[in-house]
Amino acid sequence: MSPRSHLQVSEIFYSIQGEGASCGMATAFVRLAGCSLGCQWCDSKYTWHGGASWEVARIVKTVSTYPARRVVVTGGEPFEQDLTVLLQALRQAGFTIEIETAGFAPLPQVQCATLAHQLNISPKLANSGVPLARRIHLPVLQFLCATDLAYLKFVVDAPEDVAEVETLVRALAFPPARVLLMPQAITAAAILSKSLWIVEACKRHGYRYSPRLHILLWGAKRGV
Repeated sequence: MSPRSHLQVSEIFYSIQGEGASCGMATAFVRLAGCSLGCQWCDSKYTWHGGASWEVARIVKTVSTYPARRVVVTGGEPFEQDLTVLLQALRQAGFTIEIETAGFAPLPQVQCATLAHQLNISPKLANSGVPLARRIHLPVLQFLCATDLAYLKFVVDAPEDVAEVETLVRALAFPPARVLLMPQAITAAAILSKSLWIVEACKRHGYRYSPRLHILLWGAKRGV
């Protein structure tokens, strides 16, 4: 893909990071449009298509109006668009950049990931309903995990999912302390009901537990 000065944007908002290693930090979110994976439990299906064309300069100007200088580029799947110009502009503006990605886009499309400061990689498990060959691209995951910017974040729905996580973590030779398990849930009650066995799994394998703090606080709403 050639560098793009315009991107398809689903929404931009200011909140706290609700998941992952930087959970709880004030953050601007740039949610890009477009994702071809189609996970059955996706909580942001509205991002799969559409969006509005935004100039990169307008994106940076918008997130610069917020107090925090931390930004998450998410989706959809952000690497289905060329992020190079956006990431360069955000760095120049002094932002600490996180990217949320499922890590399935072709390798040339993710090369610009090294411009970020943190990669939140969420490979999809069988519980996503997506065939293995579409959701797991080992060369891409190996590239992203070798950057020293990476955390692996897995959406788990049942205890048997943990064995699938362990298999992939071993294949990538990835440090367990940088692996996070997060409940597949869109209500506070469902998050809490799954959290006890997830925490026990984290203790067994040396992983980290990730809540979905935005769901616990506000429910399954957009823009939070």
